[in-house]
Amino acid sequence: MKKLIFLFALFTGFVSFAQGPLHIYNYSSYDLSGRLYANSPSNCLPEVFTIYSVPAGQMVDIKSFNTSNLSNPPVNTWGVRTSPAGGTTSVSPPSGLLVTVGNFARWNFYWFKTRYAGTSTPTPDPDFNMGSNLCGISSVDYVHGVVTQAKWYYEPSTNETTLIVEDI
Repeated sequence: MKKLIFLFALFTGFVSFAQGPLHIYNYSSYDLSGRLYANSPSNCLPEVFTIYSVPAGQMVDIKSFNTSNLSNPPVNTWGVRTSPAGGTTSVSPPSGLLVTVGNFARWNFYWFKTRYAGTSTPTPDPDFNMGSNLCGISSVDYVHGVVTQAKWYYEPSTNETTLIVEDI
């Protein structure tokens, strides 16, 4: 009976801290390009990150690191760091390591720049460092730029993170 209670508590812990989905709704007429980052809210490690672009008008749902290759546009490679002194490991989904770190990580920020659609030319918008301010990384949940505005929010009851970007 004690083993059953222990296993239930362990399972509940994994479920309650498991990675939730990330929704990026780019309602703007501009492309987004930047660094997408997640980490453990309790001790900052593991860190999981990638460079990610979202085309103008695109809505993206990344359900997990391990299935991010099925998102549109896909994430085919993640950088993973599991110790303060350790280097970064490049991991492609699906991977057991991505499943494991997904049990401890939460979406922290998407630091992006808006670009004119289909080009690499930046707009007059500032850099958008949208996020949850975990682990001392300075980010904000709302930015009113020159041509777009963005809102980031985390819903603890569903463990979902949403970023909405729209034209001004």
